[in-house]
Amino acid sequence: MNKTTSPARSHKHVYACRLIAGLLIATYILCSPCASHAQKTIVAIPKATILNFWKIVCTGAHEAAKGQDINLIWRGPRVENKSKAQQYLLEYYTEQNVDAIVIAPADKTALNKHIDKAVDAGIIVVVIDSPTTTDSPHSYIATNNYKAGEQGAELLLQNVTTKGPLLLIGHAATNGATFLRENGFINKTSELSPGRTIIRLHIKDGSERATRIATEEILKTMPNIAGIFAVNEPTSDGMLNILEKQVELNIPFVGFDYNKRLLQGIKENKIQALITQKPYAMGYFGVKAAIDLLNGKKNPKQMESPTTTIITKDNLELSLSLRCLRKLSEEEKSNCPICFN
Repeated sequence: MNKTTSPARSHKHVYACRLIAGLLIATYILCSPCASHAQKTIVAIPKATILNFWKIVCTGAHEAAKGQDINLIWRGPRVENKSKAQQYLLEYYTEQNVDAIVIAPADKTALNKHIDKAVDAGIIVVVIDSPTTTDSPHSYIATNNYKAGEQGAELLLQNVTTKGPLLLIGHAATNGATFLRENGFINKTSELSPGRTIIRLHIKDGSERATRIATEEILKTMPNIAGIFAVNEPTSDGMLNILEKQVELNIPFVGFDYNKRLLQGIKENKIQALITQKPYAMGYFGVKAAIDLLNGKKNPKQMESPTTTIITKDNLELSLSLRCLRKLSEEEKSNCPICFN
């Protein structure tokens, strides 16, 4: 005689099978390598977000994170020289326990304790563009700013035709990168033109407007200025604004960094030369260094690019290779980042 299964026993059997299957699936999920993987978060804090230079850095940073399962957060003050805003961001993201921070410090000392705190919390910190005076960051990637300042002196003195003083338009004295450029300019000028007077101007808030106001006043009181060197994009913009307004001025001028307006200044002979960095590569290698360190790879403690690109009217076409959306080739990415090729 065939045995029949009661509906109650049948339901219990199905339930038991489902329960076992569910436990097996849960065990697989918990033991699966994918389950233990968590997306890494890297926060990039630039000096400013609205300047052309930092927009290009941003482009390079996102290229490095592409395809890496990285959550890249790009957040910073709108304009430069806002170290308190950067302090707040460092504190906030340290409390959020992100995996890595890539920062371009607006102040060489004011951020030290906040960077130290992040490192002590186990966060990878990579500094780009400007140095700090703490040794705690895991890596530092920047232009050789002192050498770039020396180039500024060489280029300006090649165009100067009178014995008058030179005007050095600096940024805030606490800005590590521009401070190095200023010192490089001063020392090289003393070497190439001994006894030459240098008027050193610091623009505390680092803006184009403040540069324009301060420089305009100096040019009124000292009409014998023989040449001018500006150390970054906003100070170069401010100086160009004056030369465009006061067409009677014919003073050799060397600027730093670039944007469409500054390139137009070269075309119109208002600017004799622009010293340009490689911001795309700086953003790319800054984030790449953070990713490598997170993956346990070794990374040099300090990487300074010895090269800059000098743009003059004779080679203006070079500026096309510096445009915002330029992407590095695979060969360029594999080259040593110390050369930023």
